[in-house]
Amino acid sequence: MIASWRGLAVAALLAVVLAVVVVIDLERTQAPENRALVPGFDPDRVTELVWQRGGQVAIQVAQGVDGWETRAPAPTAPDAAARVPVDAGAVDDVFAALRGARWHRRGEPTPVHATLVIMAGTERHVIGLGEPIAGTEQTWIVEDGRGVVVDRWVARVLDRDLLALRVKAPLANIRRAQTITIERELDRHVELQLDGHPRQLAVGAKFVIAADITGELERVLSEVTIVRLPDRPIAAHGLTITSTTTPDEDSPRRVLAVVRLVLGGSCPGAPELVAVSGTAGDGCVERAAVEAIERAIDRLAQPPAAIVERRPIPFEPRRVVLADTTVLDLPALRMGDHPAEPARIAELLAALAAPAEVAALPAQPTTQHLVVTGAGGATITLDLFADHVLGRHGEPIALRPAPGAWDLLVRPSRELRDVTLWLEEPTTITTLRIDEISYQRGAIIGEWARRPPGPGGVQPAGAQPADAQPADARALEALVGLLAAPRSLGFIDDEFATAHRVTLVVTPPAGAPTEHVLALGARRAAGCPARVDRDTILLPAIVCAQVAALAK
Repeated sequence: MIASWRGLAVAALLAVVLAVVVVIDLERTQAPENRALVPGFDPDRVTELVWQRGGQVAIQVAQGVDGWETRAPAPTAPDAAARVPVDAGAVDDVFAALRGARWHRRGEPTPVHATLVIMAGTERHVIGLGEPIAGTEQTWIVEDGRGVVVDRWVARVLDRDLLALRVKAPLANIRRAQTITIERELDRHVELQLDGHPRQLAVGAKFVIAADITGELERVLSEVTIVRLPDRPIAAHGLTITSTTTPDEDSPRRVLAVVRLVLGGSCPGAPELVAVSGTAGDGCVERAAVEAIERAIDRLAQPPAAIVERRPIPFEPRRVVLADTTVLDLPALRMGDHPAEPARIAELLAALAAPAEVAALPAQPTTQHLVVTGAGGATITLDLFADHVLGRHGEPIALRPAPGAWDLLVRPSRELRDVTLWLEEPTTITTLRIDEISYQRGAIIGEWARRPPGPGGVQPAGAQPADAQPADARALEALVGLLAAPRSLGFIDDEFATAHRVTLVVTPPAGAPTEHVLALGARRAAGCPARVDRDTILLPAIVCAQVAALAK
């Protein structure tokens, strides 16, 4: 009986111990607490952000057709329906903070000086921005009614004012604009319009403007920065800049992006600044920025001869249609069906980019044309006139290149082809025929046989067929080395009598044999004339000399 009670007690004790162990184990495996400020935050679902101060709506932004924009009337908005674009980067910063912020500890809700309301579909999150904790880099935040402590940077990112959310550089992307229009209020009948890339200015007729002038204008326009908001609604006046940009091909909405900026007048609340208004809303900019724009515009008011682009082609060419309609494909480095010569192509490109003198446009018709296309699709047609001047087609001004540059521009297309006629491995040339004489490579490198035997030749018994004899291997290897990769010295147009006909039979390791044929003339001081297919060229004089020696 005593043993039974003792066993029961031991069993009960073991059960208690096991229960405690199970409880401890469950506590250890319990999931950690989620310390995300907004658990499961998804920026793609957010449709509206509202900042409130003193119980009143201070800023309200929402998703529009073209991005984020203000919806509530801002203090400077001239009417309650005004909608001004919001800086997408500033909104992304807010989203990044909401997605990445973690709280450190909880507490009772504290007073807040501002509230951020996030609308995400049917969900609504309210974040109250409290005061920093003295002596620390932490701040109290009230998130959906609970007090939590976060790093101070989180509160700084979430506590936005209207200027922080505004597009502060309205013309930051001016370099991408297809059209830039400039109007002055005092003489609105005078309108400057810059079109395309490279920039063209219409003064009677369009002409390409010097890149340094357009570059300065684009730079000062892109740097215009709103540094303050006016104290009351404004209507700037004086200078109007309008840019029109075609969206990228992969843009979901194929509509023009039009940005309008009006500058002029004193900024309410900061008379040392200049007031601006337009599609980006009202604001104030530094007076020095406006003065820089005025100086850049004044440069455009000079006579066309002073501001025209003096480089015939002010962009990097990708394709050139030459005067004889041969197409030069620069990425592939090919002239029609032929490889192009890199050194001569480099000379042509240098001539196209070399500054020329301004000249009067000739009255007589053009004689030749070059059509040059750049990487972005920009195309310029160069009209080449007889008196060594050229003009971009349709422009009222001509250019006179330096004599050397002109010679390169009108050089025949055949002279831009690769000077190497073909390229073969010398050891794959198995037969060399000169007129009626055939030289056959032997089984051993450096061994050649001639058919028919030459005069005075000695045929060792059993070494060669009866109709062949050993040939001068050194002379043959030298000539084969030259003909394996013959390089043209240039083209000639006069006729010549064929002195020798040379045929090379190339037998590659795999594939069928091929032939190259040269008709050679008599040796000249300038070189050796040769006819290849339909071209007549000059080869080094040594080719004719060595062929003549082996033709005996």
